[in-house]
Amino acid sequence: MRKLTVGGKGLGVYEGGKRVGGSWDVARIPGFVDIHLHGGFGVDFMSSTKSEIVGWLDRLAELGYDACLPTTVAASATQVKAALRNLPEHPIVAGFHLEGPFLSPKYPGAQPASAIVDPPESPSEWDAVFDDPRLKLVALAPERPGALALIERLTKQGVTVSMAHTDATYAEVEAAAKAGLNHATHTYNAMKGLHHREPGALGYALASDTMGVELIYDRVHVSPPAAKILLKCGPERVIGISDATQGAGLPEGTRFEMWGVECTVGADDIRLADGTLAGSKVTMLDVFQNLWSDFGPKAAIAACCENPRKLLGDRPIGRWLEFNPKGERVA
Repeated sequence: MRKLTVGGKGLGVYEGGKRVGGSWDVARIPGFVDIHLHGGFGVDFMSSTKSEIVGWLDRLAELGYDACLPTTVAASATQVKAALRNLPEHPIVAGFHLEGPFLSPKYPGAQPASAIVDPPESPSEWDAVFDDPRLKLVALAPERPGALALIERLTKQGVTVSMAHTDATYAEVEAAAKAGLNHATHTYNAMKGLHHREPGALGYALASDTMGVELIYDRVHVSPPAAKILLKCGPERVIGISDATQGAGLPEGTRFEMWGVECTVGADDIRLADGTLAGSKVTMLDVFQNLWSDFGPKAAIAACCENPRKLLGDRPIGRWLEFNPKGERVA
């Protein structure tokens, strides 16, 4: 049986340690890495108990997750610290992702707008969060007062800093990049769009040679043509994410309260009462299979298994998955 796998010379079919061409029967790939997820199966990282979170993570492991970064939302330092106390030591937990509250009020998305604030000056109640060794990724609006200083501080600590929910101009992102910012949160969504005279935050993300660019590929947050553009700009930079929230995995029509507002699970999405998207209802298995179907196995494997792992440093691969040529999981 010929296997497509990730070897010393990248993705390919290997025989005797050498990469060869030709067809393959099974793709053997590293497990999924989701660096941006808030919850699922009725569980919310910000409000659920440790045992409930463990149950959620166990479900994700069954779906092929090898690593993930449970993600916060815009909240007070006290609320974030409370959530972090419930972050378990679990085989697939590689740290945590701080999204907000240092965002633009112009692009809140489903984030609690009342919790949005500017980055603090040191010392502050946030220092314990910023200095937590489990912190791997911070998402903020780089144009906000105090953002550049925080970017420099976090970058020196080895934390990846991302632009998120941002109204930043191209020049403002460029300045933030010089301070260390090198990542874009759910690219296209909740950010200043591309204009031919002001490329904005999106323009910088597309034009960069090095910036990691997240993609919620549920085909709702981002259309297939827009995803194709992103992949054309740099397939080695695209990071598939679920951005899954509490309603992921729940039946269509389910209503629940999340972050102080009512949400409804639709056929393909989760929305607030006003129609705003409230994260996604997909898992990384869905994202992976959507990418496989629309852009092929190479794009799917890079975005969901290889590229996001770069944020985790030297974390070893903990599990391998197998898929047939149709993108169906077989092991």
